[in-house]
Amino acid sequence: MIENIKRNNRIRKAFSLIEVMVAVTMFSVIILSMTGIFKMVIDAQRRSIATQNVQESLKYFLEVINKETRMAVRSDGSCGVAVGEIFHVQKGIINDSLYFKNRYDECVVYSLAVASSDSTGRFQISRKGLSDYISPAQISVDRLNFALSSGPELQDLVTINIKAHSLGAQNTDSEMIIQTSLSSRYYKE
Repeated sequence: MIENIKRNNRIRKAFSLIEVMVAVTMFSVIILSMTGIFKMVIDAQRRSIATQNVQESLKYFLEVINKETRMAVRSDGSCGVAVGEIFHVQKGIINDSLYFKNRYDECVVYSLAVASSDSTGRFQISRKGLSDYISPAQISVDRLNFALSSGPELQDLVTINIKAHSLGAQNTDSEMIIQTSLSSRYYKE
């Protein structure tokens, strides 16, 4: 009788094959669910970082161009700007260029440089014949358009339209379109 009790205790302590399979299946479902949730969180974080990078790049470009255009001076006929005017916009097929003379009497050109190899665009600024990029390589500027509003009784107003997106994996791509207007501190005479 003691042997039967010991045998029954051993049987009760052990797991059956069906119980083990159910436990492994439940564990697998839980792990797969958690992996899917973790992937969604990581993807959302990557999209958020991509959006933040685009915003910071556009903000930096707008701060630079705003500071310099507000201090632009009337042209003496140089820099591709007519005498007495402050700005000149050269229209392109896809993108435009903004010409003016800054307060240091330097000719300044804001434009978009597009790489022929991968068609990515970057903000470019030219002063004294030297050009430099003012946007990072991780951001592609797709469109840069300038619209100049001026008239006999109006202050020159430059409206900027920009379309940009982050470069990276498809699920982290972040596109932005912004528009703003800038003016010089010099009024028409």
